[in-house]
Amino acid sequence: MRIGTASARRRAQLLALEPTLSIEPLRGNIDTRLRKRGERGLDAVVLAACGLDRLGLQPEIGRRFAPEEVLPEAGQGALALQVRAGEEPLVAEADHAETRRRVEAERAVVFAIGGGCLAPVAAHHDGSVLTGMVAAEDGSWLELRRGDDPTALAAELAALAQK
Repeated sequence: MRIGTASARRRAQLLALEPTLSIEPLRGNIDTRLRKRGERGLDAVVLAACGLDRLGLQPEIGRRFAPEEVLPEAGQGALALQVRAGEEPLVAEADHAETRRRVEAERAVVFAIGGGCLAPVAAHHDGSVLTGMVAAEDGSWLELRRGDDPTALAAELAALAQK
């Protein structure tokens, strides 16, 4: 199967699940990526379902990966509002403390490992357990670890990445 994605994180995890996949780079906004799927004859593209959901494109989703299959990017699906200093009260009611707690833990793991959108690292907090991942881009190795402390989890994953 020929799969399109721009994410090193998704590429690594997909290849770890199925090494025979052919992963092809695919960039652009959602409409562009969906159009290129047909133009390039790709069997599938892997995108964040939350973005397709927000745009009402659920019919385009053939399969949703569970976090246990493909760990999402830190903060995936969360919305952020940026305001000028001193104007936080304007958006205070939109803040969701539990979502903020989870996203901050996920981001702490990814940033401490040295990850970002171009690195095969991920973190996901399901409300009770924080899971972190580091992998080789080619999917030849992938390590998942679970814990409560983002700093300790990141240190453990960073040590694994150095091996």
